[in-house]
Amino acid sequence: MTGFVDRQRAALLMERAGIEALVLCAPEAFHYATGAWIGPAGLFRRAGAGFVVIPARQDLPIGVVVADFNAAQVRTAAPEAAVRSHPIWIESAPVEIGTQGRPLVERIEAGLASLGRAPDFSRPATFDLAASVRQLQAMLEEFGLARTTLGIDLDFVPAADLAAIQALLPHHRVVDGSEVLDRLRAVKSQREIDLLQQGIILSEAGLERLQVDAMAGMRQADLVALYRKGVAEAAAGLSHPVVTAEYVTLGARAKGADTKAMPGDPLKCDMVCTVGFYASDMSRNFIFGPPSPDQAQLHAIAERAFEDGLAALVPGNSLAHVHRVTTDSLERQGLRSYRRGHFGHSVGQSVFSEQWPFISADSDIVIEAGMVLAFEIPLYIDGLASFNLEDQFLVTPDGPVAMNRLPRRLETIG
Repeated sequence: MTGFVDRQRAALLMERAGIEALVLCAPEAFHYATGAWIGPAGLFRRAGAGFVVIPARQDLPIGVVVADFNAAQVRTAAPEAAVRSHPIWIESAPVEIGTQGRPLVERIEAGLASLGRAPDFSRPATFDLAASVRQLQAMLEEFGLARTTLGIDLDFVPAADLAAIQALLPHHRVVDGSEVLDRLRAVKSQREIDLLQQGIILSEAGLERLQVDAMAGMRQADLVALYRKGVAEAAAGLSHPVVTAEYVTLGARAKGADTKAMPGDPLKCDMVCTVGFYASDMSRNFIFGPPSPDQAQLHAIAERAFEDGLAALVPGNSLAHVHRVTTDSLERQGLRSYRRGHFGHSVGQSVFSEQWPFISADSDIVIEAGMVLAFEIPLYIDGLASFNLEDQFLVTPDGPVAMNRLPRRLETIG
C-alpha cells in the first residue's frame, strides 16, 4: 500500500473539482501520499524538492519525483509507485566499487562512470526546480496526462515557485488543489486512526505520571519533564518515532517555566503527542490542592458545554451546528459574551496539531464517519484559571467514539 491515500475517494473529489491529477509539493503531503520522507531537499520548504502525482484515473499508479539521494528509500516504501529522480547537492551514488587491486579512487570513478552520466553532469547548490519539473512533465506524459488540469497544493507553494512551475508546464492548466487535499485527508484510514489512537494512549500515560509524581514546589519545567518521562516509558519498544509538544499553563496567571507551583495553582495540560508524524491532541486540568469555588464552577461550566456540544458531533451535522450548540450551552450557563473562534479541529499529519476542518461558526463541512476530531472547551480567565477540556474522537456511523479513557473532571494534585 502506498502512503495513506484512499484512491477511490481521491478520484471522486477530483472529479467534483474538475481536475485530472493532484500534484503535491509539501513535505507533509509527500509523506501522506507515499509513506516516505521527502528527503533533505524538503527542509528548504520550497516547491520542487519532490512531487507526488495522484491521478484521478485509478488504473494509473501514484507517481513520485524525488531527489536521487532518496529515490531508493522511496521505492522501498512505495513499491507500487512510479518513481523518477532529479539531482540534488549530495553526492552519494550507489556505485559498485568491487574488491580488485586497483586504487580505491579509481574504483569509485569507475563505479560513477557505470551510472552512464553525461560528460557535463553537475549538481546544483541545493536542488534545481526546473530539473524536478522536467521529470514531473515526463511522468505526466507517460501517464497520458500531457494536457490536463492539475490541482497543486498552492497553500504551500511559494508565489515565485508557482510562476516557474506554470512557465515550465505551459500546456497544463494549474489550479489550487489544496481543498481537494484537505477533504481527502479529513477522512482517515485505519492506519492513520491507529497512529492517532497510539498518540492518545502515550499522552495519557504521561499525564498519569505527572499527576502521581507532581507536587507543590516543582517548576513548570519539572512538570513537563514528568509528562515526557511517562510518555517515553509507555513508548519503549514502539517502532514509530514519538515527539511531544506541551502547552502548559501554571497558575491563576501564567507563570514562567522556572516559577514553582504553589497550593491553589491551577494547571492546564494541553498535550500533543506525535506518533509516526501523526499528531494527537488532548487536554486535562489539575489543581494543586482543593479548587476554589470559582475554579470548580468554571470547570463545571466547561464540562456541561462539552457534553452538550458532543451530543451534536454526529454524522450529518455541520461543524457550524456543533459550534452553535456549544456556544448556546455556554450562554445558558451565563457566559453570554464569551466568543471562541473554534471548539476543535481535525488531527493528523501537518506542521501543526490543529488541522482543517475546524469546528467553527462559519464551517459548512458536514461531519462524516472516519473523521478524527479533537473537541475542546477552552476557558481562559486571567486571574482565576486557564482550563481546556479536550478529547479526541473517532466519528463512526453511530456517532463519536472517544479515544481517551481519562476522566474529564478537574483533578487534584497533592
